[in-house]
Amino acid sequence: MKTFKILLSAVLITVLTFGISNSYAQNCKDENGNTKKGGIALTRDDENGNHNTPTAAMSLPKFKGGSKGLYRYIYKNQQYPQNLKNKGVSGQTQVSMMVKADSTITDVQLFKTSGYKEMDDEAIRLMKNSPKWIPAKQDCQCIDMRTVVTVPFDPTRK
Repeated sequence: MKTFKILLSAVLITVLTFGISNSYAQNCKDENGNTKKGGIALTRDDENGNHNTPTAAMSLPKFKGGSKGLYRYIYKNQQYPQNLKNKGVSGQTQVSMMVKADSTITDVQLFKTSGYKEMDDEAIRLMKNSPKWIPAKQDCQCIDMRTVVTVPFDPTRK
């Protein structure tokens, strides 16, 4: 019990000393006028302990269908380099890209190599040909935002 009280005291001192950011869901109107959550807005308590009104909300860009949909797209459209597949070589490439406010993908670049040029080129090709994404939002407005996608290569996967 004494250890618990010491731990609780340490947590309270940390909170009072450094402050904790509060998060609020910001409500936005969709294209049909329905209210929906628009993301997270981070705020800090002022010196008097009063909550400040959130000034910005953000939701990150995402593939339509979420991560399951993204990997379904990747595996369905991936053209595994045949020479690497025959050798049983697996790996992953990370690709950086800009998801524009209009949902299009631009500026696709290699972020982290797999160590195989053929895999890296295929990952870039896949993301350049990707369907439109759901753009990031800030203050309920769509914005351009860079994101990184990991493209896996598994020779045993059909």
